Amino acid sequence: MQDTVIVIPALEPDIKLFHLLDSIRKEETELPILLIDDGSGPTYTEVFEKSRKFVSKFIVHEKNKGKGAALKTAMEYILAELPNIQYMVTIDSDGQHSYNDMMKCIKLAKQYPEALILGTRNFDKEVPFRSKFGNVLTRNVLRLSTGLNIEDTQTGLRVIPRSFMPHLVTVSGDRFEYETNMLIETKKQNRLIFCQPIETIYIAENASSHFRVIADSVSIYGVFIKYLLSSVTSFAVDVLTYAILIRLLAQVNLSSILTASFLARMVSSFFNYYVNKKYVFSRQTKNSFYKYFGLVILQILLSALLIYTGHSLLYIRNTVVFKIVVDSLLFFLSYYIQKNYIFKR
Repeated sequence: MQDTVIVIPALEPDIKLFHLLDSIRKEETELPILLIDDGSGPTYTEVFEKSRKFVSKFIVHEKNKGKGAALKTAMEYILAELPNIQYMVTIDSDGQHSYNDMMKCIKLAKQYPEALILGTRNFDKEVPFRSKFGNVLTRNVLRLSTGLNIEDTQTGLRVIPRSFMPHLVTVSGDRFEYETNMLIETKKQNRLIFCQPIETIYIAENASSHFRVIADSVSIYGVFIKYLLSSVTSFAVDVLTYAILIRLLAQVNLSSILTASFLARMVSSFFNYYVNKKYVFSRQTKNSFYKYFGLVILQILLSALLIYTGHSLLYIRNTVVFKIVVDSLLFFLSYYIQKNYIFKR
């Protein structure tokens, strides 16, 4: 398989890296292996020296840049120096991926040469909390915000086709968030994603993992968290204004609900637009102002219509509480539209 290269990003590895490489070479002597030391430092020189005899190319980051940066380094090297390589298979250095599972993913990639292949673990079994927590949270956020339904979003076993690499080296993120951003970019490029079930292997409760539960989770979900905070603040202003206006307007009918909803949303939407453009999505796209307020108007009409329907047909008396329920549902729809259409790169 001279058209495929194994890529192993490693940070402060132990002897499991040596055993992993040894197990691969016992089965496959010709498959090229690219090993990247992501700034591990002199303490780990011995482990890398023992491992170097198994690899075709060894690249060193003088300081730790992150797993995403290491994967980008690998793709840049492949595009520049390895013209015959058509597939890059990534595996973790801590022994979580077996040779047989890696070969299954490569075989599936040959069947679908333009697709991204993921080796996905089953999280129904007992797994370390931080591994299960991160995957379950990412899986649900990704499903709600993009429509992608992937069992194992943080798997390190992936097969990436060469044709996709020029796009992926430009994707944002240098640490664990890059693997999530890769999935989003795959959807944007209208590429298929195939999942190959693999064995779930955790050694010593996954103690060697460098995933920082708090810091890396914030990186992965950073945009969504900022969007949530921005929306909660705007939502509070919107509901408060609506509550005051609906009392002043006295009668509860379609006209008063529509008037109160419109004025309340106008007050909060100017604040929300500025914060989302400046701090959440951090980008200005063409006609974003008009697109955003077009979405606002659509939300106002839809919210008012649903509230009126609930009040008149379902006999819901407290329209303020019902508005909170309705607008909470519209929150996720708005996030998807803003991220993928209004403030899209």
